Amino acid sequence: MWDMILAGRYMMIPIGLFSFVGLAVIIERLMVLQRQRIICPEIAEAVETLSASKNLSVAYAICERKPGPFANVVTAGLDHADNDWTIIRDVLEEAGRQEASRLTRRMGVLETVAAVSPLLGLLGTVIGMIRVFASISQTGLSNPEVLSSGISEAMVTTAAGLIVGIPALVAYNWLNGRADRIIYDMEFYSSKVLATLRRRHESNTAGLDTGGAAG
Repeated sequence: MWDMILAGRYMMIPIGLFSFVGLAVIIERLMVLQRQRIICPEIAEAVETLSASKNLSVAYAICERKPGPFANVVTAGLDHADNDWTIIRDVLEEAGRQEASRLTRRMGVLETVAAVSPLLGLLGTVIGMIRVFASISQTGLSNPEVLSSGISEAMVTTAAGLIVGIPALVAYNWLNGRADRIIYDMEFYSSKVLATLRRRHESNTAGLDTGGAAG
């Protein structure tokens, strides 16, 4: 294995660096994009059971105990529970966008690794073949060792670029899909928060109107 890496010569250095960067991003995103940690069942249950009463302290307390992207979105809606539903909608949308951007953070780095690694391998192939033809022009076909060295460099760098790029591309698509599913779930529960708080606001408004008319 080490002999193959040495055969790839200098282009193995950037390919190796890209492999470490890609692996670090994959591990970090795997730790972050865990649905059970983000879409906390307790918060989801609190959203499902939100009533039209004025007491939202239970939902607040659960969000404080289970901080995270989902809790931040729900809390943003609860903070504006007494406002008009259009304001609550805008607040939830903005909070959702911010948390979604955090969930997809560094995915562009992984996409870059997947795209650039094979290109680095191709560049190594071109450099290796240039060395082969330069050797042929100088010494003809009398030095097979130099020829085999250049061909080895070309083949090894191509393989290394694909070995790094293919798993990075697969991981990018898989992690992106996982992030999209989590974001969809957050949007689903955000719509429930909006509907509940809208009913609460309309109920309170109707109560005030009834009280004013009675007075």
